Amino acid sequence: MAVCPVRTYFNWYDKLPFVAPKRASFDVRSIAVTSMKFINGKSEALHRLAGISLGLAAPALVLGKTLIFASLILPVLVILLDIIQTRKMPSTLYAKNHRWLFWLTAITACSWLFSCIISNEVSKSLATWARTIALIPFFLTILELLRINRNIHELTLKTLICSYAIVLFIANFSLYIDDFIYELYASAFKSEIVSQFFQISPVLLQMLKPYYSVAACTLPVALWAGVRFGGLWKGIAILCVPLTLTLLYGNGQQPGMSATFGVIAGISAFFIIIVLRGMSQRTVNFICIFVVLCACASAVFILSNLPVPPVLPEPAPKIPIPDWHRQVIWGFTFDVGMQNPWFGVGPNTINLSPGASDIIPGMNQEYVPSHPHNWILEIFSETGFFGIFLLISLLSVFVCMLFERAKNKNQAAIASIVVLASFLCSSLGNFSIWSVWWLAVLGLLLSLPLAVINKEHEVDN
Repeated sequence: MAVCPVRTYFNWYDKLPFVAPKRASFDVRSIAVTSMKFINGKSEALHRLAGISLGLAAPALVLGKTLIFASLILPVLVILLDIIQTRKMPSTLYAKNHRWLFWLTAITACSWLFSCIISNEVSKSLATWARTIALIPFFLTILELLRINRNIHELTLKTLICSYAIVLFIANFSLYIDDFIYELYASAFKSEIVSQFFQISPVLLQMLKPYYSVAACTLPVALWAGVRFGGLWKGIAILCVPLTLTLLYGNGQQPGMSATFGVIAGISAFFIIIVLRGMSQRTVNFICIFVVLCACASAVFILSNLPVPPVLPEPAPKIPIPDWHRQVIWGFTFDVGMQNPWFGVGPNTINLSPGASDIIPGMNQEYVPSHPHNWILEIFSETGFFGIFLLISLLSVFVCMLFERAKNKNQAAIASIVVLASFLCSSLGNFSIWSVWWLAVLGLLLSLPLAVINKEHEVDN
């Protein structure tokens, strides 16, 4: 009897150990489980990389302003992946729990939008307004990612401490010993197009100058995280204090004055919180009113003594600080604001006002080179009284909410207030408040303590 060759083949094939019996069907459930394990494994790895990327974002600014956005690309992709997998959008819990804050933000945004519409530079104002407002939901989403995933949050903080310490060490080494590391880095970006994209300066001090204020705002978060983790992390964080101070001194050639005031403001805010949280609510209210009145009186004194354009060729300052050039910028900005008191000239357009590009007599500088170097005057002149009043009200409500937590020894709330104090005080004399990279620094650094502000392990009983 002849044997069918086809049947003989299949009989041999069925005996192989890796082949299922010929009547067995595919196990769809097993395939699904295996696939989900693979996806979850890849997702977990991406989450870890996202945490590292977030931790590198602020320190990476020392290598160029645009690098903060490169560090935020991966976390955004991870968030989008989570939304696709879970089919759930980020929680709207913040808006529900903090309605006053939400509505004040919305009203402030509408007031600024009206300033854009009536501006002589509508397109520039609207672009500035749009990117500024877009940062709010963006960092609320980052905050949600850190809040729901404790592992990412912890990895982000540890990466921040390490990278911050390394950057401070290399920056100080370049300033005080040898700048060959900087020269090596800068040589890789000799192309003008590439250097402009990364915003890299050919001079070491000019490159480090923007990072001064970033370092001042990062220090409170690094210290909070170091104390939180303890052990070696605490030691590294404490080591960052003298390294930050020597960095801000700038080897005596170009000290970071605005950043130094930011550090002083942060330290002051910390001790004020420690003192106030032991007092009664009535005493705290009285002290806050007194501080506000003193701040208003100081503002009136400074504004009334600023030079009024056009200025004379010979400097004639009536107040000792800041420098004469900055006083002239502030005087011009305040004058423009008083001419447009209610809604200003439009966000990010003060340097396009008539006379802003004129050369100051006796100086080879414009009245407003690019921005006023003062966030209060900038907001006032560009969004008017309503714009600055609403923003200060918004910040006041936010700080009061944080202080309620800080009174209960919530370390995350204290760190948030200190970061905000450092940022706002530094912004009184450094960058434009509309600079998206500078606002991104604030959003990123605030999201780190805010992510755990509601967790019981953050409260030190």
